Amino acid sequence: MTDRASGPDHMIPDHPMDPREAVNSAIQNLVASRLGRGFIPLGLLFVWGSVAMFRGGELLVPAGAVLSGATMLCYGLRIVQQAFGRPERSWMVLASVGGVIPPIFSLYVFGWLGLRGFTLGPAASTMLSATLNTVLGVWTLRSWMRVVEIEELARIMTGNLDGEEGPA
Repeated sequence: MTDRASGPDHMIPDHPMDPREAVNSAIQNLVASRLGRGFIPLGLLFVWGSVAMFRGGELLVPAGAVLSGATMLCYGLRIVQQAFGRPERSWMVLASVGGVIPPIFSLYVFGWLGLRGFTLGPAASTMLSATLNTVLGVWTLRSWMRVVEIEELARIMTGNLDGEEGPA
């Protein structure tokens, strides 16, 4: 006899997975992967903002990066909890309201620090800073939009499992 783990079918589970469990697991994995990618530009903004802060800059960029990361995490956890059919809790309402922080912060970094930075002068350091802020602001906003898209996907997928119709 061969050991089950060494055979070619060692990846086949002992019991079939419930469709709801499979969808919930897929949603959880999608949210986790998107949040992980979204934390990269926020981490870079935190480092960039911290360096600028120690050179006499503002606390807004590093604090905004941390706050945006925390609200993105809470928002992602809310999506997963709803996909698993958990009842609405008070922190979920706070996470929904806090969901406006990442896009506002991204637009601030992109528009005010980035695009406006190009108009401040032709110095190389100013252009480098403006370019970096523009790229990181757009990257953060794109990551946030992906989280929102996953929320809509989760709503459609779990609704279809419950026999509801998707959006028209």
